[in-house]
Amino acid sequence: MTSATPESTDRVRNLADQLDCLIEDDFRLLAGITPLTAEAWRKRGQGPAYIRLGTRYLYPRKAVAKHLESLTRERVALGKAML
Repeated sequence: MTSATPESTDRVRNLADQLDCLIEDDFRLLAGITPLTAEAWRKRGQGPAYIRLGTRYLYPRKAVAKHLESLTRERVALGKAML
């Protein structure tokens, strides 16, 4: 996202929320990644689906949830045979 004032960021966040999306800043905060990592994921086709709107990237909440589901790993209990 381009550099913006806190007020304009809040306004974009509210508009994105109405579209059931996260702004890039919020997605990066959730994922714990840097802007460069987010850019690399988009270039490599990793991470959730996104919408490019002008210079902004929006992440539909359903796409983020689907991506998180793809990362979910089942716990495997260690049995006596595996010890």
